[in-house]
Amino acid sequence: MRITDRVVATGLPLDQIVVIGSGVMDALGLRRSDDIDLVASEKLFAELKSSGDYNYFIRHNEEVLEKDDQEIWLSWDVDGVSHFTQLWNGGVTIDSVRFCHPKSVLEWKKKHNRSKDQNDIVLLQKYLDDSQ
Repeated sequence: MRITDRVVATGLPLDQIVVIGSGVMDALGLRRSDDIDLVASEKLFAELKSSGDYNYFIRHNEEVLEKDDQEIWLSWDVDGVSHFTQLWNGGVTIDSVRFCHPKSVLEWKKKHNRSKDQNDIVLLQKYLDDSQ
């Protein structure tokens, strides 16, 4: 199932979430993403946290909710901490789902430079170069 279909299937309001991380790579057909990483509006995050349907953790000094293959955050560190509104405004919409812009994902992956990101960096750079 495509990432956009999987995000829609969560039932979360699409106007209150932005897919972060490698999700955009799945949406662009670059590679499959096994999980769904999201940043939610503060209002939605609070509702989900109080619902009891999600496990609540503190990870990397950030609040995160987890359920099934989803991680929902309040922010994402792209060129400084970015919250829902900044990510939404700088993002791209693919099949009715809002994603963090591929350029921002590339910068995040370069910044963290984890071994698992090396291939993603190449794929994203090629995609961005080809779309110029």
